[in-house]
Amino acid sequence: MPELSIDALNPAGTRAWRLQGDHTWRRAAFAEPLQTGDFTTEDPEEARRWLAGRLSKDWRGRVSWEAAPNRSTFAPGEISLQAIAHRRAPAPVPDRDELQRVIAGARSEGRRTLCLHLNGHFLLREPEEHAVAGDPALAAHGDSLSGPAYLGPEAAEDREYMDAHYRNFLGAWYQHLRSGRVSVYAGEPLWDLSAEDLAERIRGWQPNG
Repeated sequence: MPELSIDALNPAGTRAWRLQGDHTWRRAAFAEPLQTGDFTTEDPEEARRWLAGRLSKDWRGRVSWEAAPNRSTFAPGEISLQAIAHRRAPAPVPDRDELQRVIAGARSEGRRTLCLHLNGHFLLREPEEHAVAGDPALAAHGDSLSGPAYLGPEAAEDREYMDAHYRNFLGAWYQHLRSGRVSVYAGEPLWDLSAEDLAERIRGWQPNG
């Protein structure tokens, strides 16, 4: 599992800060490699506690955090808090057969969101119970799906449908590896590359902390 830092970015995207182990904040480049003293955790639940907050800046430019459990993940006009994943080892290529098994085993009633965990495994989430935007446990997520054409054995046998999902998630996984961002949107292609080319790039990716 990667280590998660907590990064903050101002609305203009011009200034960033990173949470420290002593719960202060330092100026940083957004999503930069880890430095000594940075707060890290491998537990998404601990990261969620920090993401459920608000960062404010005083007249001297110093920032401070306060709990804000009802704040939306990306509140307009406010400093955003985001988890950044830092890996110290190469990452696996997500498995198309696993994706097909997850879709085939899903109930077609109700809505499900197809997701990719930080460990590279596919899963389905119920969007009413588990919000996916900004979730530090996820590398990527797609759109909400419902009905036998999108979930269940019939959908899993649709080769074109499965190929499109797989390519989109490979692109989102590669984007996650390159940027460290969590819960990357995989509802559309992010790279003008085939699934084979994306898989090759994922195999060649090397972490930089």
